[in-house]
Amino acid sequence: MGLGLLHFDGHVVDDDGRLLLESDDGEELMHVEPGIAIALGSRPMESLGTLYVTSRRVIWLSDADKGKGYAVDFLSLSLHAVSRDLETYPFPCIYTQVFDL
Repeated sequence: MGLGLLHFDGHVVDDDGRLLLESDDGEELMHVEPGIAIALGSRPMESLGTLYVTSRRVIWLSDADKGKGYAVDFLSLSLHAVSRDLETYPFPCIYTQVFDL
């Protein structure tokens, strides 16, 4: 698993919409949150998707484009915070900085 924000495509979900992990290293699915939009840097916000939190990383998969997704290992998250400042962003969000080599 690499550091930084990685493209995550070819994802597989079960009948309940839960991510099927192909990992043999004991990674477990801890939480699923549907209806999540993401914005990366200054790019426009992505369409809604589902956020998966595993025991090792955070994964976001697009609901509209089944080939689009991103994953970031917990070791790559250098900062995260809840932001409610509507002057900074138009609605409450989770702000993160991703460490990339």
